[in-house]
Amino acid sequence: MTLTPARITRREDGTPFAPDYDDVYHSSDGGPAQAREVFLAGNQLPARWAGRAVFTVFETGFGLGLNFLVTLNTWRNDTSHCERLHYIAIEKHPLTRTDLATCHAAWPELAEEAAAQQAQWPLPLPGHHRLHFFGGAVTLTLVFGDIADVWPQLDMPFDACYLDGFAPARNPDMWQPALLRQCGRLAAPGATLATYTTAAAVRHALTAAGFNVQRLPGYGRKRHRLTAVFNPPAWQSAHAIPVTPKTDARQALIIGAGLAGAAVAERLASRGWQITVIDALPAAAGGASGIRAGLLHPHLSPDDALLSRLIRHGFLYALATWKRLSDAGHPLSGRCDGMAHVAQNQLNEAGMASTAARLGLPGEYAQFMDRSALSASCGLSLTAGGYWYPQAGWMAPATLIEALLKQSGANRLFNCRVDRLEQHAGQWQAINADGAVIAQAAVAILANSHDAARLSPFAYPLQRVRGQLTYLPGSALPGLRHAVAGPAYAVKTADDMLVIGSTYSEEDESSQVSAADHAANLAMMGKLFPDHQNIVTAPLSGFTGFRAATADHLPLIGALPDLDAIRSLGLELAGQAVDNMPRRPGIYGALGYGSRGLLWAAMGGELLASLIHGEPLPVEAPLAAAMDPARGALRRMRQGELP
Repeated sequence: MTLTPARITRREDGTPFAPDYDDVYHSSDGGPAQAREVFLAGNQLPARWAGRAVFTVFETGFGLGLNFLVTLNTWRNDTSHCERLHYIAIEKHPLTRTDLATCHAAWPELAEEAAAQQAQWPLPLPGHHRLHFFGGAVTLTLVFGDIADVWPQLDMPFDACYLDGFAPARNPDMWQPALLRQCGRLAAPGATLATYTTAAAVRHALTAAGFNVQRLPGYGRKRHRLTAVFNPPAWQSAHAIPVTPKTDARQALIIGAGLAGAAVAERLASRGWQITVIDALPAAAGGASGIRAGLLHPHLSPDDALLSRLIRHGFLYALATWKRLSDAGHPLSGRCDGMAHVAQNQLNEAGMASTAARLGLPGEYAQFMDRSALSASCGLSLTAGGYWYPQAGWMAPATLIEALLKQSGANRLFNCRVDRLEQHAGQWQAINADGAVIAQAAVAILANSHDAARLSPFAYPLQRVRGQLTYLPGSALPGLRHAVAGPAYAVKTADDMLVIGSTYSEEDESSQVSAADHAANLAMMGKLFPDHQNIVTAPLSGFTGFRAATADHLPLIGALPDLDAIRSLGLELAGQAVDNMPRRPGIYGALGYGSRGLLWAAMGGELLASLIHGEPLPVEAPLAAAMDPARGALRRMRQGELP
């Protein structure tokens, strides 16, 4: 999974040059001018995005980000630009931030756009990185990885394609006919494509993919360039990737005012939606989100398993979201300045060291430290070494929820229990026990934890897991400088309160704070801090809450299944992928976040808002499928157990 950063030198004329590919990053006749002539004009931009609600540009070979900067600059200066611009780009060898800034300095006319890109430039980690610009109206989704691996996993219909990258003679792997045929799989009806190369193999592959290809005069010293329009013959599927249906009535009701619901509200509101949030409790964050502090940190596995990749997406997007909210003036109580993850024993410690070495992650994301170094980092002697996560930390969920809800401008209805949901004339109505309509909207999102299946069954039982935290004065661990996790976790909050825990019980239904669980938390602390095993003060206070967890530890995010239709079709669906399962129109779930509410919330909100609004998704198609709420119904139908 290690990414190799780009190596850049300069030719005598100053043109950026890639010695590993023996090719230039852009024409020596002028980079910005080449981008405008070959890629924007070749795709008839800005004319084609005029008046559009959403327009998507796809690029192979992000490189210096020059094509993006020129596109962004053009969009900003176009008074008839589309409402929302999505730009998706693949890059195998991302530049360092320093190299990026050096290259961008050559284009002072793009200085503002370049500064915005550099400020959000992600760590060199494989996968999707979603960045938002200028109020969220422009979204850049960077996909770091080998194009042969990541392109087939994309499920993002494009309106315009910049087929870029080093020349076919220099980088033949990127121009294989089998890969170029992916353009036809992803092209939306009427999509256009532009590229500087006119190689016969490229022309033939694009024609086979359903494009009408035209050769035009080139830019600078290049004799010719290509443009193409997607127009497949009648016998060929015009669009293999279905465009997500969306409603023009941008109104949604969200049931549940915890982390999941608040994050969806904020992301939909950023797209111009009007939101009503309904909760049965007297205020937001009334359930498990009421804890004083929860952790946010990565997850490492030797093979970079699906869970680790999803958590990486969630972790990075959460950090970006929290920064964006803080920059907007919302007060958040939390710190993301480092966290220690302590090994449970010597064998586990050796495995963690091996995993870190194997993955080759950038040190800014995660690194292994021995006991001495890890202890020095967190400020107290630890029982073992383990991982150090420089950007991890903690957050008081209630402050985050309030920031998200304020940013969304949502109408909040508390002390309102929804007895049932009914759909009438395309509107979902939330109805109370007296039969009165609490609120209605074209779209309904269930973010109400264990209670969701009562309103719209989805055939995936949520486990009800009790957890208890113990609160102590900060003086109990006076040297603690950063959050620590392992068999338990310890966090010192901004008001010098020590939060330790948490227990995990599927059998205990009591909502009362338990002395036995306090003792269990304190005992677990002894497994983290050997010099501080007797940190008992009386009386002890704490918090109990109930997590809604799934058996596979992945959340349920997406359109809810239509169980009646699935039963009716039965075995006809047995061989289908989960995204082909029938759905109830206009109703979605953001559920099963378990112990990782802080981690899943922001990414889940962006994923759900993208689905609902009909936009490219922020994660790879297989990762979105892994979180699909219909996965339980599909599995149980195949086993003949669908209720």
